Amino acid sequence: MQNSYPVVAIIIAILLSLAYFFYIKSSVKSKVWDTATNFVATMLSIVIGAMISIIIYNSQQKNQDERKLSELRTNLEAELSDINRILVANEVMTVGQISFLITYIEPVIIQECAKSGLFQPKEVENLLHISRKIKFYNTQVNYILSILASSPNPSSELLAHSSRNLETTRVGVINGINLIKVRLNLKLSDSINFD
Repeated sequence: MQNSYPVVAIIIAILLSLAYFFYIKSSVKSKVWDTATNFVATMLSIVIGAMISIIIYNSQQKNQDERKLSELRTNLEAELSDINRILVANEVMTVGQISFLITYIEPVIIQECAKSGLFQPKEVENLLHISRKIKFYNTQVNYILSILASSPNPSSELLAHSSRNLETTRVGVINGINLIKVRLNLKLSDSINFD
């Protein structure tokens, strides 16, 4: 229905121009009126043409935004599914009695969605929040790796503290993913498909 607005506007503009033209031509027969008629018809054509151009542009922009939003939502579902899959995996590294999930995750699509201008302000806030949590998770991973690299026998207290921070951040990212999933009505995938 929305795609028919420009066509309807063009038909109305043509009918109004023709009606105005025949009304003026049939009612008055002088050079002054002919010049005035031409001037008014030209101005009317410019205004109607501009209105039609704006309607067409807005319609095309809306269609383009809807298509881009759909693509972003599909990509966001894929990225959140992948991050969630990584963070709930039990592929941990164990040092002594302490286990860590050492991995890096990147919020590429999440940040693109936040910057796109196509999501509601509250949705953008949630996307930025999860992006910040992911970056903090990566910082925690770097910190643990630096502890492990600094000494052949790192302090178990320091590792335990870092492990708790990492786990808290991991759970926070998973909870953030679930919140975004619910708020944006996304369907996350559990499977890995390399086909």
